[in-house]
Amino acid sequence: MRRTISRRSFLSAMLGTTALAIAACTPTAQSDSQSAEQSPTPDNSSGPDSTQRIVALNTGQLDNLLLLGITPVGVAAAKNADLIPQFLRDRFGSTMDLDSIANCGLRQDPDIEAIANLAPTLICANSRTDEAILSKLRAIAPVVTGEGGGENWKQDFLTIADAAGKSEKATSLLSAYEDSAAAVAASLPTSPPTVSFLRTNDGEFQMYGTQSMAGTVATDCGYARPESQQFTDQAGKDLSAELISEADAEWLFYGVQEGKPSPTETALWPSLSAVQNNHAIAVDYDAWFMNASVVSAETILEGLQSTITA
Repeated sequence: MRRTISRRSFLSAMLGTTALAIAACTPTAQSDSQSAEQSPTPDNSSGPDSTQRIVALNTGQLDNLLLLGITPVGVAAAKNADLIPQFLRDRFGSTMDLDSIANCGLRQDPDIEAIANLAPTLICANSRTDEAILSKLRAIAPVVTGEGGGENWKQDFLTIADAAGKSEKATSLLSAYEDSAAAVAASLPTSPPTVSFLRTNDGEFQMYGTQSMAGTVATDCGYARPESQQFTDQAGKDLSAELISEADAEWLFYGVQEGKPSPTETALWPSLSAVQNNHAIAVDYDAWFMNASVVSAETILEGLQSTITA
């Protein structure tokens, strides 16, 4: 039997709680080039700043800016994904003008001309962006670069917040997230349940380790990981349908991108213990697997807590 966590159940739960985030500190030492890129003067205000014109080009940056009260003027989309994922429309659509955000191409191939036409005051990228692209972006506006990747989502949030003048708000959000994660961890038994994360990936599947977005949230919340997912050298490892049993755990959370094959269609799916125990949970693909942000962390934390303790 298939179980699903709906976006709206997440939203109603999250709107009744304190906004979440991460308790980390911004770096105290940076290279001269980074300092120059992150030159905007922070105002540390808690509300929106209408004078800022920010373009967000990489994973989680749109999410985090919206959480900080800033509507970017332009964003780049993930491959084969909506410009504004539905989980962000559910969360922010009633209070922020998401349809005003311009399309700036793909994350891996941003539209430089479109970005320039927006006359941004700040561009958010990451260090994994091609240097030739970064050079073109720097000719348009100051560029702040995070590290990118699911394993760096906490520090990247603080980096973007600092450049946007929202450090105090970010720190508060971070503390709330860590308090919530610590509360979940404190509620678990001495031997916590194992959780697995699986998504579609170009015709095959990918399981996520401890250095992924979902993996870091699971660790923060005190959940255990199956032996097959304790790797730390990369965020995820590809799996063929014949090896789908490696994704098994006491609880299995899986996401399917639209138009891609589902793991539920594989021959070995019914043999997984999580499936047999009705512990295989379909989740929002974008929120859990495509965006590394505080908003995603909130969604994953709430999903783990509400499902496993239900």
